[in-house]
Amino acid sequence: MQIIKMKLTELEKQKTKGLNIFIVVIISSIIYLLINIFFYTVKENIVYFELLANTILLFTTFYLIYVTQRNSTNKSGFYYYTSIGFSFLFFGLFILTLDNVYSYSEDVVKVSIKLLFVFGYSLLAIGVTKWIKYNETRQDELVIQANTDELTGLLNRRSFTKYMEFEYSKAKAQSEPFSLIILDIDFFKTVNDSHGHLVGDKVLINLANVMKSSFRNADRVSRWGGEEFAILLPKTSLKNAEVVAEKIRCKIEGSPYSHVSLSIKYTISLGVTEWLVSDVNIDDVINRADDALYQAKEDGRNCVSSIRA
Repeated sequence: MQIIKMKLTELEKQKTKGLNIFIVVIISSIIYLLINIFFYTVKENIVYFELLANTILLFTTFYLIYVTQRNSTNKSGFYYYTSIGFSFLFFGLFILTLDNVYSYSEDVVKVSIKLLFVFGYSLLAIGVTKWIKYNETRQDELVIQANTDELTGLLNRRSFTKYMEFEYSKAKAQSEPFSLIILDIDFFKTVNDSHGHLVGDKVLINLANVMKSSFRNADRVSRWGGEEFAILLPKTSLKNAEVVAEKIRCKIEGSPYSHVSLSIKYTISLGVTEWLVSDVNIDDVINRADDALYQAKEDGRNCVSSIRA
């Protein structure tokens, strides 16, 4: 609750800071208008059409300042830069509008408007650039979130299946071998029952971290579900996949989860298979790997079992 209150306080401070841009524009506009009223003479011939057009643009820009400054706490920086950029454009339009009413030095007006427009459009360009970068980053984040398991950071089952389907299609077209390993943690329920689900999650993360550093860049590792994990090995025969599976089994056996005084040694069972020409679809490969995993459990767990056909 205290954290929420701190966050709300921080947001309120940020909103107040964003509001200052709008206040500065209002106060500056009033001061500038009063200066014109008291110190400048009104023109005899006023072009009302130009005055109306500039006034509409002026109020439109004023509204854009209001809209953008309200959101100036946005992390992208887009609203912050655009609100300031619109402020420069506003003052340029303000001078241009009042130039239709009051007698100004033509050279001063031209220079002032050009400078204000240059600064204004430059800041708008910076704001738009930040918005594009923010959206690109956000899009990348969404893709990662959609494709990865939240707990372990590994691929989730849906995205992993897409990689398998790609390898299956490639194998059908080019006769390139690939292998699949499905593994799970032995007696994982005992870990949860003895130490709690939070510790169980830590064990899953520990296993995931070991596997992240144990495979090639081309290999794909995923959390298949619960305490089950799957590994896709492109261009790998069953014989080589068995070697890989045995290596990861030994590595996990020697990498217990440790935290302070708690140390949990755990093992894994692994089922291995490879793609066959006779496979009708990717489910045939998955089913064989599942059967091989079941066989490893039947053989006493903490071992590797493989099925070729």
